[in-house]
Amino acid sequence: MKIYDFLIIGAGSAGCNMAYFLHKENKSVAFIDREAIAGGASGAAGAFLSPLPGKTNPYNSLVNDALEYCLDFYQNLLPSAVDKKGVLRVANGNFDKDKLSQNSMTCEHYDTKKLHEISKEFMDIEGYFYENAAVIEPVQICHELTKGCDFYKKDIKELCFEDGIYTLEDIKAKNIILAQGVSNSLVKIPYMQISPIFGLRIDVKTTTKVPFNIHKSISVSTNKQDGTLSIGATQERHDSAKMECLTTCDKCAFYEDSDEMQTQTLLKQAKELIKLEDLEVVKTYKGARATIKSYFPVIGKVVDYENSLKKHPCIKNGTKIPPEMLEYYPNMYVINALGSRGFVYGPYLAKILTQNILHGEPIPKEISTQKLFYKMARKS
Repeated sequence: MKIYDFLIIGAGSAGCNMAYFLHKENKSVAFIDREAIAGGASGAAGAFLSPLPGKTNPYNSLVNDALEYCLDFYQNLLPSAVDKKGVLRVANGNFDKDKLSQNSMTCEHYDTKKLHEISKEFMDIEGYFYENAAVIEPVQICHELTKGCDFYKKDIKELCFEDGIYTLEDIKAKNIILAQGVSNSLVKIPYMQISPIFGLRIDVKTTTKVPFNIHKSISVSTNKQDGTLSIGATQERHDSAKMECLTTCDKCAFYEDSDEMQTQTLLKQAKELIKLEDLEVVKTYKGARATIKSYFPVIGKVVDYENSLKKHPCIKNGTKIPPEMLEYYPNMYVINALGSRGFVYGPYLAKILTQNILHGEPIPKEISTQKLFYKMARKS
């Protein structure tokens, strides 16, 4: 029986990008998902690649570094699935006019007059235009990322580790990558408390030509190469402690029969930005994005929480124990909590984690599993 170098659990942006970078390093890679490639939140994503304005801080620096990397990456990977025409950001509650104008990123103010010169279909709005932004086709990208890797459609409930090898039913691998999004983890990672945030996307046909992506509280894409445009938003959070995530959002009772109301809300908000003539809704997508409280993504070796504290109980009192002295699950890694920026973060984080696993390159502290472990351990 073949023993893979790596088995990735989860076939969304995180898992598919990990498959790509590990395969490029000549590793044998298999990946598993209970649905399909990009069958969950990643396939439902609007897949907008946009900058994060504001004064420079660790979070927006991470987002914007990842954005710069992923734009070049996707255009080299599959240019036919990328529409890079920039984004107009319109002020809202989270990003008021001052925050959009007084930031470290290059942008140009478009007042109402200028927007009407670009297209008479714009409503009486104004905003800030960022050239370095795009929208991609998520399913096409994920399939391209995983060429040369073996895919298995399975709903795995447990891992078996013996003699240095992981076995999942009839699949064997030396290393495991957990890229499960909001789904329950196969091992205990109490310090990585995933919170699902529901997202909705609709693809529509319209005779209106939308010159670039528009973002306010929702996002409206430019007209894509397949003739549609996407309208999407992160809409509501649900408490994962009250609901076990066992399926995709389109089959989940939590969102049952909400399509019509959610769709009409999106269309109403979109039409406050630009007139969409001869509108036809083609398809609706639902997906829960995985986040943690800090909104930073998480990558790295999976720390064994209980055994680490058993070995070093002084951590609870604030004693600094070096990360290499902690206990870890053997040959197991995680990439998760990419949130609504799954396709922005995906290539950037997957490259960092691959370089860490294979070549010992360090992982930035802000996105490491160890940071979350120490934080929770000291609280306890």
